[in-house]
Amino acid sequence: MRSVNPFVRRLSVVLVCAVALVGCGGVERDPTEYGGVNSDGDGYYGNLMYGCTGVEPNDQGKYVDVTLGSAAFCTCVFSGMKETVPWEDARDFDQAQAKETAGDITVPGNIAKVQQSCSDDESAYK
Repeated sequence: MRSVNPFVRRLSVVLVCAVALVGCGGVERDPTEYGGVNSDGDGYYGNLMYGCTGVEPNDQGKYVDVTLGSAAFCTCVFSGMKETVPWEDARDFDQAQAKETAGDITVPGNIAKVQQSCSDDESAYK
């Protein structure tokens, strides 16, 4: 089994912890599909971006002064998941991680692969 880059491992834990915070925010709690990239912070994209960057979009729809992952990395993860991870897998992971403590969450292989690709190259998915 290939070892996971320590940065990706830490980032995965941060993402999982941050996505858990989404339920506490003012964003849509249970999207029914990936939807698309938007500047309003709506839908699954908004949830993922808030959980991944740690901030909501400003009035111009930009994610600035991020406290976690970069906006480019997080958008790459969204695009990569939408392209390669079935919606049901993303939904099930979201629901499972919302019930677990941060250290007990296992990122599914198909999502971890997207995270690794985006960690290596933030433009891996467009």
